[in-house]
Amino acid sequence: MRWLICTFVGMRILVLLLLFSISAVAQENISIITSQENQDNPISGAAIRDVQKLLEQACQCEVDINKAGSKQQIILPDIDAEKAKEPTEFEENTTSPYLHYPKHWYTWSIGGIADTLTLKLETPTYVGLSNALYGLLQERLGFKFYHPKETFIPRWDKLPVERNTVWQAQPRFDKAGFHLHTQHPLELTEPLLDHEFPQGIELVKEYIDWLARNGQNYFEFNLLESIDLKEWPEFSKQMVDYCHERGVIAGVDVSLHMLQQKAFQLYRNWPASWRSKQTQITKRTAMLFAADWDVLNVEFSSTEFTSGNVKKKKRLQLHLGKLLSEEHGAKLMGRKHVVKETEELGGKKKKKKKKDYEMSEEEAALDKKRGVLIHTVMFYTISEEKAPVYQNENLRHMLDEMMKEKDVRETWYYPESAYWVTFDSSIPLFLLPYLSGRLDDILLMDSLQIPGHITFSSGWEWGYWLFDWSIARWSWKHSINREEQEVYPTMFIEDMFDNEQVTEFFKKNVALQDEYLKDKELMRYMTAMTVTDELPEKFALEFHPRPKHHYEWMAKKAPIDSVRAIRERILPVLDEFIVKTKRELDGFKAGNYYTTLPDEKRRLLDEMVAGTEVLLYRALHRKHTLSYLLNKRESKLLKDGKDHSELLTEAATIRNTALQIVREQEARYRYDVERMTTKFKDHTSYRFGYLYPVHDLHFWKREEEQYRRNKFSPFFMSIWNVYRIIGIIN
Repeated sequence: MRWLICTFVGMRILVLLLLFSISAVAQENISIITSQENQDNPISGAAIRDVQKLLEQACQCEVDINKAGSKQQIILPDIDAEKAKEPTEFEENTTSPYLHYPKHWYTWSIGGIADTLTLKLETPTYVGLSNALYGLLQERLGFKFYHPKETFIPRWDKLPVERNTVWQAQPRFDKAGFHLHTQHPLELTEPLLDHEFPQGIELVKEYIDWLARNGQNYFEFNLLESIDLKEWPEFSKQMVDYCHERGVIAGVDVSLHMLQQKAFQLYRNWPASWRSKQTQITKRTAMLFAADWDVLNVEFSSTEFTSGNVKKKKRLQLHLGKLLSEEHGAKLMGRKHVVKETEELGGKKKKKKKKDYEMSEEEAALDKKRGVLIHTVMFYTISEEKAPVYQNENLRHMLDEMMKEKDVRETWYYPESAYWVTFDSSIPLFLLPYLSGRLDDILLMDSLQIPGHITFSSGWEWGYWLFDWSIARWSWKHSINREEQEVYPTMFIEDMFDNEQVTEFFKKNVALQDEYLKDKELMRYMTAMTVTDELPEKFALEFHPRPKHHYEWMAKKAPIDSVRAIRERILPVLDEFIVKTKRELDGFKAGNYYTTLPDEKRRLLDEMVAGTEVLLYRALHRKHTLSYLLNKRESKLLKDGKDHSELLTEAATIRNTALQIVREQEARYRYDVERMTTKFKDHTSYRFGYLYPVHDLHFWKREEEQYRRNKFSPFFMSIWNVYRIIGIIN
């Protein structure tokens, strides 16, 4: 018996050793063949070392540098440093002063004989080499650089590529990247603005790494007046230097003298300062340039809805442009807002157009060095027919501005991937039309040869990381053996989950939201009202989509015909959207989409499905609150004695159900939950995290109470300190 036991144990050990040896053979080592110059260059060297570690995690094998005899070789070219000085096709096609960035296209040729595999790279520059390595990982080897704090790392035995393949990657834009709108209390607002924030610089570098890994080369954020101007410029050198080490252009957003949301001002008026504006601009700019910024993106007006003194503004703009060009070697950029001149405060009362500042030849040449960012907002495209935002019917006037400016100066597109205040992630709404809208605009900008695409980003939770990640990847076009890759809104959902049911579910929801929220304009009712919506009509500027009649008018003044017309026009459409979205959700949740997903991807899918569910509950909530408002008004006019309070009771039940999903979602937040969901004194005008309104579904509760109490003041249950936001107090 003992002999049998020993024999059995021996056989098991033998089998295990055999399996181990087979596994060891299967895990073939990889060698990166490269020059010492590539390793020493900060941009390509950082990418080589990073990719080496990532590959080791994927294959669970050794990834060596220049090891002879490896059967899997990644061969990198020698780089001629002079190539970095050559103009790109964008630069060659312009007649205006241009911010140079090196060529960064790349081509991989995949081949080999017998049991060897070679991946040979062609690219002209060190930044191209960096892009190519990360592109290889994400576009071909199964890595997903979807979030600054998270990366999906695949597992495989051999490099999962096909021989006899030539894969080419071309940037759609010479400059591609992101503006983090840190006038709002986002994930990185405090790390960027507070030089003493714990681990702050590490969090910032983590984001810069995300940019580099996704082939992005531009980073920018809002600077605020609340920084410690004695300490912060020196602190900022760390992030700017790191940008440059990763091949990323470093920009900072400031203002000449913007009043709202604590924007950093290059000059102040008396009594804050008695010095001349030019003197202040010179001094404060020099303080900022303790760091080697590449771009200063300057807001030239005092608010989004005012233009100010045109002549004074132009003189100061020219002074700043000369200062940046001659003393700091940086590019001056400025954004074009979506507000039409006739819709600026007081614009309709103008009897004559303000005269432009007449520039000398020298000044005109200097002015051409200034670049412009053409801004659009929310999930609307620059060319679609309906975009009821900022007092506009659509945003086509911005396309006209782009066509005019692109022949005069360097022109970049500047759309949004979130809006925050009361449009999407503060409600919250997981708005999939950002996918279709941003892709439509990217393809249009590519066709127009616009050289820059900088995305205005306002937070990544509730699935909004998907929008930034998709935009980053769409900024490249790929071809395999000369056949260009097809692009479509849900392609990176498909890439992430590799599950037909998951892809089809989100594809249908993109179409549903495009049809109902945009085309049928239900977004007017899904948004929450903010201060400007509830001011007297003369001052009630329409920043985001809202009903054509104010809710106070519906509750207190609407005649019975209007009440019935609104109900008959809106509620059936809202019902259709609810029924169709619920049908898709119920069918999807009944399926077996989880069975093949690893834990990390299940969590991502849970996050996205939760966002879709809460959007459905928001539509249900609006159906009940709006029905209550209209029915109550009708009953008052008919004097039938009905109070319809059961509708508000049901709305509260819907809100509490949605709140349970919010709690589950908060457990998935990637940054400090308390900081994102509670009140605290920060650098912004808001004094709470950007997901504070979501934590208790504030806007949902506020609507119930407004309608119950018949109170429509902008200050009723308000979370906004208006005086701080518009700059009256600190």
